[in-house]
Amino acid sequence: MATVTTQLTGVEAEVLRADDGRFEAMRKGDWAGLDAALADDLIYVHSTARQESKAEHIANLRAGKPHYRGIAPRDRRVRIHGGVGIVNGVSDMHVERDGKENRFTVRYLAVYAKAGADWRMVAWQSTKQD
Repeated sequence: MATVTTQLTGVEAEVLRADDGRFEAMRKGDWAGLDAALADDLIYVHSTARQESKAEHIANLRAGKPHYRGIAPRDRRVRIHGGVGIVNGVSDMHVERDGKENRFTVRYLAVYAKAGADWRMVAWQSTKQD
């Protein structure tokens, strides 16, 4: 399959920076940064189909359930529809849960909404790849 390279618009680049910043906050345990990156009405659906609210998601991460050791997004495509940014991508994940390390790859959909000058994630859905 041929690879098509396109130049991102400024708004598309902003959404990808928000996506990168959220992943980095998760990996580093930057709870204030993560809180700012997520909308209050967030719906987060893990690759296991477990669903969390923003408060549940942050509480579980703070408790190390799971602890993200590495997050490497790639093959991302971003689309803008008014004040909404939609990211489809692939990410290689390295997590630790209950003392066990696990590496896997997910396909994900992240939806961001413009909130003032910032983009906040309002929805996440991921599926493990075989």
